[in-house]
Amino acid sequence: MIVYCEECGFKNTIDEADVDSRNPQIPCQNCGDMLRFYGLKAKAIKKAPPPKKQEAPSRCLILKYGKVVVVVNEKNARVEIGRQKSNDIQVVNNRVSRIHALVELRNGRYYLTDQSSNGTYLLLEGQKGITVKKREVLLTAKGVIGPGYKVSFKSTDAIQILFEPTS
Repeated sequence: MIVYCEECGFKNTIDEADVDSRNPQIPCQNCGDMLRFYGLKAKAIKKAPPPKKQEAPSRCLILKYGKVVVVVNEKNARVEIGRQKSNDIQVVNNRVSRIHALVELRNGRYYLTDQSSNGTYLLLEGQKGITVKKREVLLTAKGVIGPGYKVSFKSTDAIQILFEPTS
């Protein structure tokens, strides 16, 4: 599991077997501060069932933000967007949360999940723009993402969503 340190923002990878109580004492791998686990329940501590076999997507998703280009695929199935330096796509803006949104590949489909305070604006080709707030949306077409702010297809501060056929 991934746990971010509240002190330094470091992305810690924790083995779920090490989380054996409701109040685990696990230090940050970067600064040594004790990590905080919110909302742990007994069910969450038990071993999760093995993941379902993931379907191979017929196309890959590419995210572009300025000079940053990130491909979402089986090897990189989770992309984090936010203000923190540890994110895959860092957007420095006061309206952007530290960990604002995720783009994930699950079962051959791509999803955008908002985790922010201000919501994530999503504009897909052929559809009306929407604000995603504390939920996930299936990405079905090329478009743009505005983390915490409204964007258009011509916005220079938008994260571009592109689909390319897989070979």
